[in-house]
Amino acid sequence: MRVVIIGGGAAGMSAASRIRRLKGDAEIIVIERTNIISHAPCGIPYFLAGFFDNFELFMHYTPDYFSSVRKINVRLGETVVEVGEGYVITSSHNKFDWDYLVLAVGASPSIPNVPIEGEHVVTIHHPADAIRIRELLNASRRIGIVGTGYIALEVAEAARFRGKDVVMIGRSGYPLRKSLDEDMGKYVIDELIKHGINLRFNERLLEINRDSDRQVIITDSGKYEVDLVVLATGIRPNIELAKQLGLRIGETGAVWVDEHMRTSHEHVYAAGDIAETRHAITNKPYWHPFGTTANKMGYVAGSNIAGFSMRFPGVAGTSMTRFMNLYIATTGLTERDARSYGFKPASTVIKSRIRARYYPGGGDVIIKLIIDENSHRILGVQVIGDDGSYVLGKVNTIAGLILKGATVEDLFFTDMAYLPAVTQVWDPLIIAARQFLKS
Repeated sequence: MRVVIIGGGAAGMSAASRIRRLKGDAEIIVIERTNIISHAPCGIPYFLAGFFDNFELFMHYTPDYFSSVRKINVRLGETVVEVGEGYVITSSHNKFDWDYLVLAVGASPSIPNVPIEGEHVVTIHHPADAIRIRELLNASRRIGIVGTGYIALEVAEAARFRGKDVVMIGRSGYPLRKSLDEDMGKYVIDELIKHGINLRFNERLLEINRDSDRQVIITDSGKYEVDLVVLATGIRPNIELAKQLGLRIGETGAVWVDEHMRTSHEHVYAAGDIAETRHAITNKPYWHPFGTTANKMGYVAGSNIAGFSMRFPGVAGTSMTRFMNLYIATTGLTERDARSYGFKPASTVIKSRIRARYYPGGGDVIIKLIIDENSHRILGVQVIGDDGSYVLGKVNTIAGLILKGATVEDLFFTDMAYLPAVTQVWDPLIIAARQFLKS
């Protein structure tokens, strides 16, 4: 059996490794357009900030490891230019036949449809570009970031660590609008302002041009001269090869797959940022382009190709980021989205100390818990605090409960550990749940 995998990122290498483990005699070929595989794009902002310098740390495993230890034929620097029934052709004019094909080609930055000029306009997406972007960042004094999502916040942090002036421009009225409700977004605004970010929200980008030695960002409300522009305006799935094969494209614009990660073609699978899944709460098509999801999708695809039946159950939509001293994590639906899906959301926001009041140190955590007023089912949570591990633990707890369809009563009676040094006897999540049990 020959399996060709297009894309050597998280999903592709996870699929390759799983096939090798379950089917030792399979021939596995991975075709990757860049010179690195098994890479970690989430590390780019920290590379820009100077937290590490070793470029190889972007890779979980090297190409040599996959070739020599796992006996996977890794082809670097090749781009698949044509895909058809049972074959692919690369930019190096190599043709590979396949019995099974895995599309793991990820996503690409979504570029605003406006005039853009100048060489100092970049996107943050693939580690292969990280060295060049860091050189540009280091040579710049003022950075303009277009966008208000996760990448925008993390690049803003990196730029401030480097002592740069930062202006952040976005159409929305507050940061992380897709993940947070406005009342929680205000806490992020406060942190951005506290650390000197010039916020220009509710402004629509019209043009980016070059004027002498500076880039000029023009919006419907202002004009901003900067040395470097970072476009952090989202991503889109790379579905071009899928279209060549005539595969079904899902409602989200990503490739449709069943719960086994199989596409509309019996022997073609898709995994990672290219693939659509379902949301655990709405059971509607959902696109969740994050590395944690990509790894699991690849694992499931590889298992099924190797003959071991496994299903991908969907996602709760869990994600996390930080800006300076503020950690932000969410899962499930925002109150706004819950209403749009026909739920009757009820919410509570509580602020609590992390540790027992007599134990030294510790900060605060702010939790917004959202439930359905009719069924009491947990719909989502938004957690903000200055202790990353604590915030992580709270959002992961709710994510697990959401995947099981739990109610607020289930949360209240969840048997959580207690130690004064790390939490309170009334855990903040339990306090939040308790607010709905008063009637």
